[in-house]
Amino acid sequence: MATYRRIEDSLDHRLMRDCDLEVLEQSEDALKARWNVWEGALNSIGTCQGMVPFGVADVIAAILCDREGIVVTKDATCFYHHALYEGEVEAVAFFDKNGKVNANVEVLFYQGGVLCFQSVFTMHATQKTYEQ
Repeated sequence: MATYRRIEDSLDHRLMRDCDLEVLEQSEDALKARWNVWEGALNSIGTCQGMVPFGVADVIAAILCDREGIVVTKDATCFYHHALYEGEVEAVAFFDKNGKVNANVEVLFYQGGVLCFQSVFTMHATQKTYEQ
């Protein structure tokens, strides 16, 4: 599981456990990860949409932005290009802009080599630390 400084029983950590999120590679400006759409994440027509992919993308953006202080989502836009189904999802995240206070992060989800989901987040450094 990825290293992620949050309250251990937070919604983020439960989502990371449920989807089996695994960071495969991480550098200063990008990361690659893998997660799984599980049966409980499917809607009535057998696809995964809405808050599950958005929530996983938000967690991935926060992991990429993890700094000395707390970073929160300021705003976001997402696009559903193709449906996500039960199974493995490849994730790529990278900075479009990495400023001192705000960072723009793009997160892409691929399933079977096809781009299914895309989101752009503005992440804000709150200037608060985890010790405060």
